[in-house]
Amino acid sequence: MICLRSLPVLLWLAVTGLAADAQIAPDHHWVGFADKVGCGLDLNDPEAGRHLLSQRALDRRVRHGIVLDSLDLPVPPARISAVLSVGETEAGRPVQLLHRSKWFNGIVIRLDTALVDSAGAAEVLAGIAALDGVIETRSCTWHEPARPVNLPPMVRPRSLQEHQSGPEGYGLAWDQTRQLRLDLLHGLGHRGKGMLVGVLDSGFDRVDTNPAFARAHADGRITIGGNFPNGGAASQWIYAEHAHGAMVLSTMVGHLDTPGGQHYLGTAPDAAYVLFRTEDVHWEHLVEEYHWVSAAERADSMGCDVLNTSLGYSLFDDAAANHSPDELDGNTFRITQASDIAATKGMLVLNSAGNSGNSPWEKITAPADGDSVLAVGAVDVFGQHASFSSYGPSADGRIKPDLCATGRDAAYVHPDGSIRTGNGTSFSSPILCGAATSLWSAHPDQPAWAIRHALLESASQWAAPDTVRGFGIPDLWAAHLALGGEAPEPERGGTGLLVFPNPVPAAASHLRVVFEEGNLLAVPNSPLHWTVRNALGQTLAEGSLERGKDVLSTLTLETGTLATGSYLLLLRGVPEEDPTTRPTAWARFVVE
Repeated sequence: MICLRSLPVLLWLAVTGLAADAQIAPDHHWVGFADKVGCGLDLNDPEAGRHLLSQRALDRRVRHGIVLDSLDLPVPPARISAVLSVGETEAGRPVQLLHRSKWFNGIVIRLDTALVDSAGAAEVLAGIAALDGVIETRSCTWHEPARPVNLPPMVRPRSLQEHQSGPEGYGLAWDQTRQLRLDLLHGLGHRGKGMLVGVLDSGFDRVDTNPAFARAHADGRITIGGNFPNGGAASQWIYAEHAHGAMVLSTMVGHLDTPGGQHYLGTAPDAAYVLFRTEDVHWEHLVEEYHWVSAAERADSMGCDVLNTSLGYSLFDDAAANHSPDELDGNTFRITQASDIAATKGMLVLNSAGNSGNSPWEKITAPADGDSVLAVGAVDVFGQHASFSSYGPSADGRIKPDLCATGRDAAYVHPDGSIRTGNGTSFSSPILCGAATSLWSAHPDQPAWAIRHALLESASQWAAPDTVRGFGIPDLWAAHLALGGEAPEPERGGTGLLVFPNPVPAAASHLRVVFEEGNLLAVPNSPLHWTVRNALGQTLAEGSLERGKDVLSTLTLETGTLATGSYLLLLRGVPEEDPTTRPTAWARFVVE
């Protein structure tokens, strides 16, 4: 579910028609099998992998030393057929297949209430339970809400003129990016390229036409993974569904660069994305957790590296299905179990902690309780806890949430193309997910667990975590350095600056520079003066960058083409600084 019942206070979610005419819902059930005898594949077969997973998924497994196991084998077809044939008459089959789950060795079925009444349904279920190899049947029935969903008011767009605190290219997204020190990684060119992110959500309204996604579409980096409430087909209809997933996606891959107009840059704008619809916002029903399981299995088989889910489950339309805070132990709920399995398959799994901080529930929601899930709480751009953000710990006493990112007044792109701000851990999770993806793109040979560990150890409260902000706000630059990333250290030939790439290609006409503002003798509103000198001390290029009150950390300097050789880049922030002395920020670089 989204923040409509269990996670109140998310976004505005301007959706019409939630109080639609009553519908008769199919009756959903889970059927579990004892084993995978007769599944048609043998793990000892050296060719088994290519029948089970995509080449990208196999490559990920090999890269990180993850072997195929029984969870990768399919559900036995003969057992599925036996279930589907129960109760069949000339009028048709009352049992229809919705999902199959290899991780849990079972299927989700729906009973066609047009073919069987309540008594007939009970007889069919009894027949299924009596089948050889069936060890479990459980209801995941869903119901129409008895009353319309009350939506929070639309959040007022914040004027671009109000935002003067960061580089123009990020626009309103600058504060939430800078808070994570992600701009430093972006400045090195690490923006998610080569990574594949699975986004599991409620719908992706107008993602196919929204200009914020045009760049990613042009590159072929947005793929439809499946519409799971409707059976899992990779249907274009997800672009006509709910807006929530579109707004979530925008915080990661969104890119607007209109001359003289709007600017926006997500936290992983160069990554590729697979979109999965798992949530039906018209209802709140247990079967949605099984939609998620099936989508996560497909994400694994497609080779996704990272999963983001801005959904959570606690209370349902059928009170008999309600979860309890006492069950948030990381092992009870099927969606939580699946999240942890996804992590064992080599994926980094992030999930919104939940928006129940001001509600009687108060706690995190499933699957944020998973011990391998990075549950992400919400703070404002000053690092203060957002009151709606759900609290920990887990039922078994583990620290939750794990980390935090901006979730109050977070900037996103609306499906109509406008840049707005909104509230919810539905924003903080993808903002951090994109940041983690950019970090991983800088260290693609590292396994998911190493990326997770680096994020946690870099966080502001690593030494003293709590149940409000967990381990705190991660520092992506510190995590990058901990993983062996480049640093502007004196022994690397400079102080305070890092030129990337270094060596610089001979054909390049510009330099990318990363630096720490504190290393400059600079004052607000002062220009930055830069000089490029050769080994003889001759000045080959120079210039000044005017700025306002913004705190800069990345620069692109138009130097013109430089010949092969060794050079010195000098950066000064005070005009009166003696130009004959070595500046406080400088770096050596090579052109080859």
